[in-house]
Amino acid sequence: MRKQKLQKNIVEQWRTTLTPEEKLKKYLESIPAQVSASMAFEGEHVSLKMLKEYLKTLKNTGQAHATRGT
Repeated sequence: MRKQKLQKNIVEQWRTTLTPEEKLKKYLESIPAQVSASMAFEGEHVSLKMLKEYLKTLKNTGQAHATRGT
């Protein structure tokens, strides 16, 4: 019961203290680990390093598009 209350407090702090940009950044950073774990569960090995590099490429591409206004 105490663990659930602690987790609830952590989530509430996260919701109230982070800016929307920080929340998005943290969410995007968590995706490679989630995908890797999901694929491992299905019996398909996916390199966490490869997923992180792919996300970094997507971020850089997105930033390039944002600066050009496309």
